[in-house]
Amino acid sequence: MQQKLTALIVDDEEKALQLLNQLLEDTQQFSEIRRASSARLAGEAIKRFNPDLIFLDIKMPGQDGFSFLKELRHQQINAEIVFVTAHDQFALDALRSHAFGYLLKPVNREELSECIHHFKHRAKNAGSLERLGKFLESYEGNSKLRFNTRAGYVFIEAASILYCEAEGNYTNIQMGDKQHMCSIPLGSVEEILPGIGFLRLGRSLIINLTNVSRVDRKANQLTFEKDGQSWIIKVSKMQLRELEKKQDT
Repeated sequence: MQQKLTALIVDDEEKALQLLNQLLEDTQQFSEIRRASSARLAGEAIKRFNPDLIFLDIKMPGQDGFSFLKELRHQQINAEIVFVTAHDQFALDALRSHAFGYLLKPVNREELSECIHHFKHRAKNAGSLERLGKFLESYEGNSKLRFNTRAGYVFIEAASILYCEAEGNYTNIQMGDKQHMCSIPLGSVEEILPGIGFLRLGRSLIINLTNVSRVDRKANQLTFEKDGQSWIIKVSKMQLRELEKKQDT
């Protein structure tokens, strides 16, 4: 009788957690499945539980999937990782090139079965830590991002972005000393941005937390600092509450 597997699902969306959990149960190939709604809770689960497979959502509020990967690498966790993502073309290219499994949301039953089959028919955890290290270096090394504009496209370093603001089906990418109007909606911009450091606040705003220096609840505003200069934007009370909630996740 073939030995059954164990799995940990990490995703901040409850519906996504429930769906993947059910799909894994339906395969009847798992003896134990655990769930975590944040990277922090996943880290705690890993200390008590040594899963064969970790199904990891790439983009989560607070500490996201890539930040969690760094912890796994540091702790020498040798579980095989299957990434779950909506759409992030660079991430998908990097996953393919480093031989990691990945699933696109919403997760498809047949693709999940193929992913499990692939895992079971190769040497368990063969070189997973080495591949993880190379993947992180590859992802973080992609410092310039491409955004479409009405005239063509521009390349922007992620670290230079202060915030991105929706303007209808366009997005204004603000870098302080200059800005670019991109001909794609904010949701598409969110998928291009790195998973680390950027937070979506409501329907109209994405901020780069690295450059936020002050949060003023009374005035409902955020202050960004870069290269010795500062910029202030107005935000809603709801966005401020969302920011604080996500940072506490």
